[in-house]
Amino acid sequence: MERHFVTVGDRQVHYLRAGRGVPVVLLHASPGDHRPLRRLAGELAAEFGVYALDTPGHGGSDRLPLTEPGMADYGAALGETLTALGLERVHLYGTHTGAKIALAFAAAHPHRVASLMLDGLGVSTPEERADQLAHYLPPVLPRGDGAHLVAAWHQVRNMFLFWPWYREEPGARLPAAMPSPGRLHEMTAGLLEAGEAYPLAYRAAFTCDPLPLLDRLAVPTLVLASPDDPLHAHLARLHTGARLRTGTAAGAPGARIRVEHLSPGAGPTQVAARLRAHAADRSAGLSPAPRPPEVPVTARPARRYVPTRLGRTLIRWAAPPAGARPLVVLPPAPASGRAVARLLDAVGTSRPVVAVDLPGTGDSELRAPLDPDADELAGAVADVLDALGTGAADLYGTGAGGVIAAALARRHPARVHALALAALPDPGSLSADLAARRTPALTPDDHGTHLLRAWHLVRDGGLRATPPGACDGPSRLDPAELHRRVLDVVKAWSSYGSAFRAAVAGALAGPPGDPRIPVVAADPIWDPFLAGAQTAPASPGCDGRGGIDVLLSALDEVGN
Repeated sequence: MERHFVTVGDRQVHYLRAGRGVPVVLLHASPGDHRPLRRLAGELAAEFGVYALDTPGHGGSDRLPLTEPGMADYGAALGETLTALGLERVHLYGTHTGAKIALAFAAAHPHRVASLMLDGLGVSTPEERADQLAHYLPPVLPRGDGAHLVAAWHQVRNMFLFWPWYREEPGARLPAAMPSPGRLHEMTAGLLEAGEAYPLAYRAAFTCDPLPLLDRLAVPTLVLASPDDPLHAHLARLHTGARLRTGTAAGAPGARIRVEHLSPGAGPTQVAARLRAHAADRSAGLSPAPRPPEVPVTARPARRYVPTRLGRTLIRWAAPPAGARPLVVLPPAPASGRAVARLLDAVGTSRPVVAVDLPGTGDSELRAPLDPDADELAGAVADVLDALGTGAADLYGTGAGGVIAAALARRHPARVHALALAALPDPGSLSADLAARRTPALTPDDHGTHLLRAWHLVRDGGLRATPPGACDGPSRLDPAELHRRVLDVVKAWSSYGSAFRAAVAGALAGPPGDPRIPVVAADPIWDPFLAGAQTAPASPGCDGRGGIDVLLSALDEVGN
């Protein structure tokens, strides 16, 4: 399975791609992303080319440019995405919110859907709809004590205990078993990453009455649910539609809508079997899934994945039409490229710039074992440069990213024109043991306390060794900024500390630089994991913004 981005107009859509053959598109439930669909994608990949898309505003997909998008807007956005992927006609599966998006698209564009499968289709009464809109969607508001993380965990956990989740009373209790902490973590991380956008798709789903759409549907359709699903009871409500009583969609004689009940505890294997049976003999005329399209490069930063020796690595890449020598930025791991977003915006209009999520951080993979050294990480960055065909580049690394940048300069001096380093680990004050203590295990637990550990881990870095008024100190404790940094950690909870520990070990082993490579002292990016244990004091601004023009000029000067 591989993760990709596709550019759709001015936004990007993130998706998982697996298998070969005629295309099957999977749409997830709210409030998460494609990750709960990975097992289903794996079950189908032997026979189909599978795409699991992140809904706009969720996971890695950009929001729609609308204040209050409706279900028709999400359906139209799905059509634009399929066109961008080169998919003219597909088998389509959606669950919960994804089911209504799939239904809206199929009703509007029946010629593009060979078969439709709706897993858990909500049919709310007007009273239920009003109650859900009033109580189901509390906002995600970062708090200084991190309590919003626990509130999100409680909300997601309650979704498996009560229907609706906020009605904590015996009559609302659900019979299903509690999912694993890992599954709850995936959903909670998806809710937190969507942030203020997470209610939008939910609201569109709650306000969408599926019966009129089903009434005019002209696509072979299977509607199903498991007894473990709180929407299983809604299957009976589908028969209130006059056309559904006959099983024939209006305007399409012979097109059937079947309603089925999965067995209790049915999982991806059973759902995949039903999808295969439903799609059987309905693939005539479908073209095999094409190769993933390339992500175009413009002055606006765009994301894409690049294969490396340690796994697929996420980069953010921007370039003007006629670019000069590229600048490659390695953020202060475990921060992702989001930490240098303003730098990318500033540089991308004048020269190519690439920010790399180091393997194991942000959205970059890290193949087991999870203990690479600095040289192996540097090799993965060199793989990125090879894939992009950048030639000699300027490298800007800060914190752990600085150690990896210096290791790359030592291993591949011909690839580096000049090196900008900031706030490297100080061997005199940061031992390997201390680095390990600053990156403890954050294994998801039943009650979400690992999220609070992550929050205070980052917040303590903002408090550590920060004298009043020094280096943009207050912004370090801004709940919104802390929230962004904590998301980087919890999304990569199993590997988030690997690059940091490798960089510290590399710094303790001695200076990794190459005397042939000129070095510029640069502004650091805020790094809570290195606070109080870095070789250079943070400069005013502390985020690389104020001195970017000076930095680029210095890199040109020393490189010549």
